[in-house]
Amino acid sequence: MGAGLAVATTADELLGLLLDDRILALLLALQVALLGWRLLALGSSLADPRLPRLRVRDSLPVVALVVLVAAPQAYAGYVTQAARDSADVVFVDGAATSGAWRPATGPSSSAPPGVAPGAVASPTPAAATPSPTPATPRINVLLVGVDAGVGRRTFLTDTMIVASLDPVAETVSLLSFPRDLVDVPLPAGGVFSGKLNSLLAFARRNPAAFPGSTGDGHDVLLAAFGQATGLQIDYYAQVNLGGFVAVVDTLGGIDVNVARAFCDPSYDEYGFTRGFAITAGRHRLTGNQALAYARVRKAAGESDLTRQARQQEVLSGIRDRVVGGGVLGDPVGFLRAMSRTVETNIPRSLVATLVEHARKVDRSKTYRAIVVGRGVIWAGFDARGYILNGDFAAIRARADRLFPPPGTLPPDEFLVPKPAASRSTGSGVSGCLPAATPKPTPKPSARPKPTPTPGPAQVPSATPEPTPGSEPTPGAEPTPGPTPPDSTPPAEASSAP
Repeated sequence: MGAGLAVATTADELLGLLLDDRILALLLALQVALLGWRLLALGSSLADPRLPRLRVRDSLPVVALVVLVAAPQAYAGYVTQAARDSADVVFVDGAATSGAWRPATGPSSSAPPGVAPGAVASPTPAAATPSPTPATPRINVLLVGVDAGVGRRTFLTDTMIVASLDPVAETVSLLSFPRDLVDVPLPAGGVFSGKLNSLLAFARRNPAAFPGSTGDGHDVLLAAFGQATGLQIDYYAQVNLGGFVAVVDTLGGIDVNVARAFCDPSYDEYGFTRGFAITAGRHRLTGNQALAYARVRKAAGESDLTRQARQQEVLSGIRDRVVGGGVLGDPVGFLRAMSRTVETNIPRSLVATLVEHARKVDRSKTYRAIVVGRGVIWAGFDARGYILNGDFAAIRARADRLFPPPGTLPPDEFLVPKPAASRSTGSGVSGCLPAATPKPTPKPSARPKPTPTPGPAQVPSATPEPTPGSEPTPGAEPTPGPTPPDSTPPAEASSAP
């Protein structure tokens, strides 16, 4: 490991070493050989006939010398093996990658509730025949944030972002989808009538509704996003909430650009008990703070749609921190946190390529948008609760502009704003609820007065301080109609705050 670390001059090169199984195996073999050579050299030196014979009183310094020589090398070998084990948990071999669901020929016997008739009956895809694959195609990954944190019984994909790398133009495009979108088209000609964030769990419980699927649900989810965007999406990366905190903390925090201040007094999870508030500007956030910033939706002027732009900003912050050297502080801790946080079908052979491109694709080459806008999605309410209807032709048109052919740049309207130069180190992050004001101590007087009866404890106002609007969404029009209600949809489609 020591030789590998010496060669790795940048954070992304180090990360490439830690994720390449062949490099790790070679480093481990070198560590064992080097340790054996050092012990052999030490033994031959101690056995030199020109030196006085060792006595019992020499045992302690000899042992100390052996430990001094062997311990660093042994620890380096341990670190290498730990990195190898962690990478084995996160990534898979190429042969194990399943990709998006491709419907099997032949109809299913019945379509369960939630899948409209024809969703699995027709072997002919509803979408037009895809264009020929370019010589250097895009690398498309569906990023999924799962609502399966501590104390939760649901398994909802409340964060869904299509990330597409153009290796020719060396750009990355991000497109976020709202969790409450319904009637999403499926490859076999039908639709999923439930909310989009429940499709993964539904596909897991009803594998017979999707002939030819793996049964774990991810391949069906990939297929649905492929239909919505016109991309071939075969890879996913799924993140759980609690593990996300650890990943950010091992990086030493991340820098984010907050366009507008907000305050949510109801947020009381993952280290926050008095709400969460943040001021406008550039901030270095801890894991708990970054998670709160990405999840808050009940602050004045905020919603599930506005937080999607913040989630994309958090992704950019993680990328900046990894490439900027955050991994160097605790590389093994980072990988171990990743192994507890990330589930993916990205083959390990592809990781080095992704890491190399991540080094080159900074914010000036990052394009972001969310599925929102007049005529694109609109709110409704029916037996499914609060829903978002969508014009999927319009959604596909937006995706076509954001994900052009390799080598072609998307429109500048999707570019991420340049980050501010200054940065706050947490002074702009706090709780929302004011501390209880202590009662003043009555002044003593000559005539004793009855002790006042304590009144009720101070109750902070339920109405949060007004904020100057919602987070801006690059490349998207404002959502028409009233702000969505904060009611919790029933049954499986209910979502976390």
